[in-house]
Amino acid sequence: MTSIKISSENDGSTAISNFFIDYYMVDANGDFVKLYLFLARLCSSGRSMTVEDIADSLNCTEKDVCRGIRYWIREDALKLSYDDDNNITGIIMLDLKAPESDQIIKLNVLDFKSGRADDSSAAAAPKEEDAEVSKAPRKKSPTPETLSSMLEDPNISDLVSEANAYCNRTIAQKDIASIIYIYDQLSFSFDLCEFLLEYCASVGKTNFNYIEAVARNWYENGITTREDAENYSVKYFTIYSRIMKQLGITTRTFPAPAEREFIDVWVNEYGFSDSIIIEACRRAVLNSPNSANFQYVNGILSSWYASHVKSFSDILALDEAHKKKKSGSSGKKSTTSGNDFNQTDMSDALTEIENLYMSGVKVQ
Repeated sequence: MTSIKISSENDGSTAISNFFIDYYMVDANGDFVKLYLFLARLCSSGRSMTVEDIADSLNCTEKDVCRGIRYWIREDALKLSYDDDNNITGIIMLDLKAPESDQIIKLNVLDFKSGRADDSSAAAAPKEEDAEVSKAPRKKSPTPETLSSMLEDPNISDLVSEANAYCNRTIAQKDIASIIYIYDQLSFSFDLCEFLLEYCASVGKTNFNYIEAVARNWYENGITTREDAENYSVKYFTIYSRIMKQLGITTRTFPAPAEREFIDVWVNEYGFSDSIIIEACRRAVLNSPNSANFQYVNGILSSWYASHVKSFSDILALDEAHKKKKSGSSGKKSTTSGNDFNQTDMSDALTEIENLYMSGVKVQ
């Protein structure tokens, strides 16, 4: 397997940036943090390693490594380098930056004793014309002093009490920090925060990592009112849970960001109904019970989209055409279609990064 070289955008710097600790690390999965630190160590030593070697060193799978690399690329902490033939040759560790929202937090803290920060501030919910710039700001954990000041806001205090009730426990300080992040940085109204807690409790998810993930998803989809959230929950979270159940994913009900990207394409770009998406999931499981995943389903739905499928009758017509083609093939193996989908060979981990995890990532 080809080795990949880890290098830094700033050749003279190998230390861990304070920005990583203050901003990037807060939101990241622990395994992703471990991967980033390991890559920084490789960069410092100038060593090259294969993805397989990295996985062995971290006691994880190659897919876990690829998933972590994709995460840090999306967070603008890494980027891939290519040769003239567009083959991946390495990973570049980028200089980290503080989010622009950091200054907004400091300004909003000053306004808490006199009420919530003015909605005209940059932290207010994005206007309709700014909807395309909707990535949720990074969370900055408040200091104990700031936390104490924020708790003087009656809305924050009431939300903490409601969270205690919905979660059936006295929530921890880090959970209170999540409420403050959602209310202040994401600019959720009190009513929307209430519905967020209510919704998560109704699906049996009272862990604040989950609650925060739902809040970010709503923010990035322009949800600003309780009514918006109710409509969105019916439209998206229902299909989310149905897809996860159909694929046999029972350990979680909320898809990962990369998985949500697939679903958003199926719903918004392809315009498929829930029933067609579920049918694709069903066929993926039947065709390949041990390896049916979101990419597999995407292969089926992309094939149907290319074939202008709009309804079940269109799918049945494709099935019939496929049977006729197969019966007349004189024993030759039929080509891949949306009804007989074969997964791409992912044996080469570098190809896996590019094909499985890099879809939609702009590499500079």
